[in-house]
Amino acid sequence: MISEITEILDLNSPTHDRKKEEFRKYLIESIEEVLSFSMVVLNFLELNTSFKRTNILERPDIFSIELEDLFGNSAKGIEDLILERLCKKINKKYIKDRNMRFEDSINEALKGYVKYY
Repeated sequence: MISEITEILDLNSPTHDRKKEEFRKYLIESIEEVLSFSMVVLNFLELNTSFKRTNILERPDIFSIELEDLFGNSAKGIEDLILERLCKKINKKYIKDRNMRFEDSINEALKGYVKYY
């Protein structure tokens, strides 16, 4: 997962660093908009699991796993709503793909965002 992100972004490029941070901000905002009690959820996950907001781009799989542990089968619907909001923020059409994992969707969106902007 981390190697995929490293390939997407040239870690020495200030432009890519800025884009990565913008994308991270959009992702966190999307989570906050979908979960009205998002601060409680994010704080709970950070305090009780290995999830860290600062690492969500590098390890979206951890967020997905912990969200599923917390919400069970409802986590997939929450992830879909987060992805839909995120895509709207980055002006990308969201196409729901049940076969695609959350982390793969995040990586695809990030690739498109970095290339387009």
